[in-house]
This record gives sequence, C-alpha cells and structure tokens, in this order.
Amino acid sequence: MESEELYKPKHKEETHSILKKLDLTCTVCNNEIDPANVNINSTLAKCNHCGSLHFLDDEEFFGRRKRNRPEMMIPEGTEVLHLPSSLDIRTNWSRGKSNGGMWFLMFFTIVWNIAIWPIAISSIMAGAFLSLLPMALHLAVGLGLMYFVLSKFINKTDIYVTDRDITITSTPLKNPFTKDVVIPTKDITQLYVTRYVSSTTNGVPNYAYALYAITDGNRRIPLIKGMNKETQLYLEQEIENFLEIDDEKVRGEVTN
Repeated sequence: MESEELYKPKHKEETHSILKKLDLTCTVCNNEIDPANVNINSTLAKCNHCGSLHFLDDEEFFGRRKRNRPEMMIPEGTEVLHLPSSLDIRTNWSRGKSNGGMWFLMFFTIVWNIAIWPIAISSIMAGAFLSLLPMALHLAVGLGLMYFVLSKFINKTDIYVTDRDITITSTPLKNPFTKDVVIPTKDITQLYVTRYVSSTTNGVPNYAYALYAITDGNRRIPLIKGMNKETQLYLEQEIENFLEIDDEKVRGEVTN
C-alpha cells in the first residue's frame, strides 16, 4: 500500500494544471501514463504498463510537448538519431515516397527511352551525328526522366535539426533545379503536412504529401515534398518535439 500511495497525487488541482502542459507518455514503452500514478510532491510518475519511473524534472520526459493527435510510430525506411543537441533523421525514398503515379511514370520512362535510344545509337554508329539534332530534345527528356525515376528509388534525405537551424539534403542524385533547405529554427512557429496533386493518370489525380514550415510573418516554406503521409506526419511530430513547438491546427493540414 505504501508504494501505491507514493504515486497518488496529493494536490489534484496542481496535478491537472501540470497534465495540461505535459504529454504524459512513457519514454520506455510509449504508452500513456495514468494521471493517478503521478505525484507532484515527489515529482515522480509511474508507468502502469511497464512499471518505469520518471522524474517530472527529467528533460526527456518533462520536455515532451502536448499533442492533440495520436503518436506517430517510426515508419518503414526511416532512421532516427536523438542527441541532446541535435536531431538527425534519414528517410529512404524507395520506402517512404508516395507511390501515386510512380509506376505509370516508370513505365512511360522505359517506353520513351526504348523508342528513342535505338535510333540514336544507330545514328552514332553510322556516323550520322547531324541526324541527332532533331532528336536532341527527346533524348534530353528521356535522360531527365531516367534521372528523376532513379532518384526516387535510390535517394535518401537527411533532416538535421539543431537549436540554430534545420538542414535538409538529398543524396546521391541531386535535383539540379532545387537547393538544399536551410532554415533558422528561431523563425519557425509551426509545422504542418498538406496533400497536393503531384500528377494525373488518365485524368485521375495522384496525390502526394508535403511538409511545410510556417515562419514569422506567416511565410510558408516547403521542407520535403513527395513522401507518403505516414512519413511526413512522423517528421512533423519529431521536429516539433525537438524544437518544443506546441502542435496547433493549420487550415488545410492533414492530421491522420
């Protein structure tokens, strides 16, 4: 009985006030901690699922932000490294990308290149280089399509977050039309995920998801586009937790 009494709150009003600010989730088993197992006086909380004890002044436990949605589990193809001074997340595009329209694009890329490259190779072998000029644009499109599709299957994106900034890079195939993302974290007020039409197949829209940051002045900056919903929501959750940003509703966002 004494051990049970240890974890019972002695000041209910104070406990409820603290609970509104905390996300009382066990950092060991990720289950919700029953408020009845919290003792504000002794600054202890006990998980009734795994029995773990947590001090309320523990930064890892106390610093977790209250979220108004279910906890997102780490998705397939994502690796996370939590350090006191940084958050490092790597996502694998072959597993985390949105597949809408991807198979059609890959089929179209194969057909396009099969149709154009045998003619080009024959012209080169025959020494008729001038005949390649009318085909130059088609060859460039074929190469561009191959580069884009290949990047979706082998690329990895690194999201590196510190107290100073967020840096997002994709390797090994760089997009020549986009730059790496670097944003000072002090300017970020909120993150959210939205859905957009990435392409159409026979008139049917293919949807993908994008992670955006809202900065001071209500400026909206795209961080990552094209990942599936589960991956984007997980990235939003982890970055907001690290930066201690309270999750708030944003018009047009996707939440589940």
